Amino acid sequence: MEFSRRFCYAASPVPRVALFNDAHDWEKMNPKSTFLQRGLLAAAVACAAWGIAVPARAAAFSIEEAFLNSTLPPEWKLMGAAGTGTWTPHLTAGPNPGDDAEGEGWLRLTQNVDEQVGTAVYNKPFSSAQGLQITFDYAAYGGSKADGLAFYLLDGNTTNPTLGYHSATLGYAAVPSPSVPGVTGGYVGIGLDEWGGFSNSNIGNGCTIPCMPNPQSVTVRGAGNLVSGFPLLASVPLSSFGLQVSTLDRANAQTVRITLSAVSVAKPEPTLTVEIDPTGKGTNFVTVIPALKLPSPPATFKLGFSASTGGSNNVHEVRIRRTVKSIPALGQSTLGALAAMLALLTLPALRRRVRN
Repeated sequence: MEFSRRFCYAASPVPRVALFNDAHDWEKMNPKSTFLQRGLLAAAVACAAWGIAVPARAAAFSIEEAFLNSTLPPEWKLMGAAGTGTWTPHLTAGPNPGDDAEGEGWLRLTQNVDEQVGTAVYNKPFSSAQGLQITFDYAAYGGSKADGLAFYLLDGNTTNPTLGYHSATLGYAAVPSPSVPGVTGGYVGIGLDEWGGFSNSNIGNGCTIPCMPNPQSVTVRGAGNLVSGFPLLASVPLSSFGLQVSTLDRANAQTVRITLSAVSVAKPEPTLTVEIDPTGKGTNFVTVIPALKLPSPPATFKLGFSASTGGSNNVHEVRIRRTVKSIPALGQSTLGALAAMLALLTLPALRRRVRN
């Protein structure tokens, strides 16, 4: 019976299998269905015959392109602060002179002004079970190469996401002394660190690798909440290209792809992969951080971008031109395929059993 339960769990990625309760229903499906689709539906029939309910899967998650136009969907929350004066991130597309055209805009997280921090949070929770892949364009220009930009994930139960600090925290991590808070409910923060301070020992709490400045690097910090946590997990220098796109404008923006693997009962700890295409075309990715293992995630996520400046600065901008999406668990897909093939082999006997 334990094998049967695992079989049914593996077969469950196709949501509509619950609609097929016997072999007669199975025979009514589209004859042009693929072998795998037929097998998965047949697996559902097997599960019904065994009296085992097929478990529900988390709904697929996606965000369409973002920050290209002059308006934002209501799920996005913008926050900002400055050492002196005020600052709020803004979209660059609009009708005014000097604005980018609609469909060609960016989200400007900081200006080339010292001690700014800006954040954009997708403030709607989504399931962590199916992982995540996000591809975005990143531009840093017009200043003195500081500090950087971060993409981060929050616990989806965080009701009111908070703004991090400026300077080397990249708007994600805490400063232990003096006690300056980072974000609320952080799970992981991936920093595109121009200046190199995000990996230093005065940021966050704890070092799984030596904490030291690492300019022009991709640096990962782990879970944290306000003044606690945010340990250093990885920091890789970009030896063949840098993060300063241009000294003048965003003409040579880079493309970043971040993948967090799906989780399952058999594999509850996801892996994180970070790739960068320095050409900005999205076709020439270089793997910078391959399959970094992370702890088990919360049930749901929210996501965000942040950027910061300190005693030096840059304009920091980001845009999403490709759909942000959940991804299937490879283990579940493989087990589902095996379940499908086994079901096809046993289906004739099941049809006879149901009809009799």
